[in-house]
Amino acid sequence: MTVEDLLKRYEGKLVYVSGKTDNVIDSVEYDSRKVSHKSLFVAVKGLVSDGHDYVRSLDEKGVSCVIVSSEKASEFSELKCCVISADDTRAALSYVSAYFFGEASLSIPVIGITGTNGKTSTTYMLEALFSNAGYNPGVIGTVAYRWNGNEIPAPNTTPESRDLHKLFHDMKNDGVDCVIMEVSSHGLALGRVNDIAFQGAVFTNLTRDHLDYHKTFEEYFEAKKILFRLLEKSPRQNKFACINHDDEYGMKILESRNNYSYPFYSFGLSGDADFFPVKNSLITSISTVKYSVKHKNSVYHVDLPMGGKFSFYNSLAAFSAASAFGMNGKTAAEGFALIKNVPGRFERVDADCNFSVIVDYAHTNDAMEKLLSSAKELNPSKLITVFGCGGDRDKTKRPLMGEVAGKYSDTAIVTSDNPRTENPETIISDILAGMEEYKDKTVVEIDREKAIRYAISIAEKDSVVVIAGKGHEDYQIIGTEKHHFDDREIARKYMELSSSLSGAVN
Repeated sequence: MTVEDLLKRYEGKLVYVSGKTDNVIDSVEYDSRKVSHKSLFVAVKGLVSDGHDYVRSLDEKGVSCVIVSSEKASEFSELKCCVISADDTRAALSYVSAYFFGEASLSIPVIGITGTNGKTSTTYMLEALFSNAGYNPGVIGTVAYRWNGNEIPAPNTTPESRDLHKLFHDMKNDGVDCVIMEVSSHGLALGRVNDIAFQGAVFTNLTRDHLDYHKTFEEYFEAKKILFRLLEKSPRQNKFACINHDDEYGMKILESRNNYSYPFYSFGLSGDADFFPVKNSLITSISTVKYSVKHKNSVYHVDLPMGGKFSFYNSLAAFSAASAFGMNGKTAAEGFALIKNVPGRFERVDADCNFSVIVDYAHTNDAMEKLLSSAKELNPSKLITVFGCGGDRDKTKRPLMGEVAGKYSDTAIVTSDNPRTENPETIISDILAGMEEYKDKTVVEIDREKAIRYAISIAEKDSVVVIAGKGHEDYQIIGTEKHHFDDREIARKYMELSSSLSGAVN
């Protein structure tokens, strides 16, 4: 397309400042390192750097066009390239990217999943349900962006808008016919998903997290609610929303359903919800969750090959979304059998031991409580928990996570997570502030590998060792550097050593 095409398309939003409007645009970029001769560069002010600082050097390299903030437009009017201004360049990046990449979300159904916990598991489950129903789904989320055997590691749960629309474009061209995506509060607040034509929205729950960014819990909740406003403005037909009836903030969303033109469905334990389990049908174990779900006058049996009672809610969210989309209930229920595992979500580490090790991504006090209460329901001879908290992140949840770990664990081992640029000892001190009541069963080991080794060394027959916080992550961030570190690998190493020593003794 040309700059002139862009100006005509977004007259009133984009304002011509200077330069040639017949310049051809063959890519849209916000990262100055990826700009080529015919690129359109959108100068976005980020949390660390400001794209406006790179505009002059890009002009010298022959960039085709730049979009700058209206407030700064006069500073760049003498450039050789074409200069356009916008009141909000981040918003401009979104709608320009959608246009450049062919507005693929208009022709592929997109289901967005938001909430504090459960987003990743729910996307994996929906992927299985849609696959069983004959669809070719694509997934965008915390672990990876994947479709048709392609898998791209995910630097962000919700990518920047330009990257999102490029993903939709590539998926559509590769035959993907529905997209299931995690929608983070950051992605919503930063406008990354503003120009996606959503067909469905799922709300899992809301608990304390990300207050380093959102500042207040109410601001965090307001960011989550943006998804439902975006769904309202979406031009798609047969839109729907599925909400956790048992969550306090889910109920607040349900109470506002009359503000929207599309139907809302609820899921939960209570018969007051639209989707709920038949009484006494819910059975959980370390590797399975089984129940019969009722909707209207129909009942379907779910056999989920994942452990943890909290997995019940994620599966119910997935089932309700698939049903609201129009999928046959029997087909949806049978789709759960396709799930192998969700990386780092109540993931059991396989080794020949007489105790169990579970790795999970839980990194909030609510997620930790759901995780440990599920582990406790397995009636272990001893529950041993290894956990820490991330550095340069919300500090208010640290003592709360410590309190939960102390409450449920027979031994709670406090260690490092991703300390980043914070002193690990400071982070641990914050955690211990909530564990005073449980100090007799609390152990501190800053080195995460040593902490995992110790946990496994004290495990007895039928013990459950829970390693929480990092889940699927295969790295540890110390300072500003990433080092390879996978809780599952470390646990397996010491489990196998424990097994071999046990065999030698026997």
